[in-house]
Amino acid sequence: MTLITTLTLIHETEDSAHYAEGPDEDRYPLLGTVSVHKWALPRPTPTAIRLTLEAYEAECPSPSTRTAEEARRIHEAADVLEQGATVVIVKNRLAGIRQPPEWLEQYLGRKGTVLWTTAGGAMVKLDKEATWFPYAELTVED
Repeated sequence: MTLITTLTLIHETEDSAHYAEGPDEDRYPLLGTVSVHKWALPRPTPTAIRLTLEAYEAECPSPSTRTAEEARRIHEAADVLEQGATVVIVKNRLAGIRQPPEWLEQYLGRKGTVLWTTAGGAMVKLDKEATWFPYAELTVED
């Protein structure tokens, strides 16, 4: 399926151009107003643009490639961690980091107390603050 329509410039701002379909007696408009950043358009700003709509089959992201061993470790961590347990924040040892590495660096090596657990991790009290961490970023201190 491919649909082609022409959009006419209806309004222009400093950063973008706004286009809409003109009236057509044969059919309803395909879409509403379209805003396009000016950096993406040729200079001078065109008074009309053509838009082509095509069906697209996006590839679904692959399911988790977590191994059975990794899943077992996460499950065991959930069983071991209880309210009041002392944990140390470590680098994520499994794929699928939930927070960016630069965020995690500020907590590495710090010890804290588990306030509560969730399905994927635990809320940990670190000095005067509390932060949630995935199980993969926590080790229990004996």
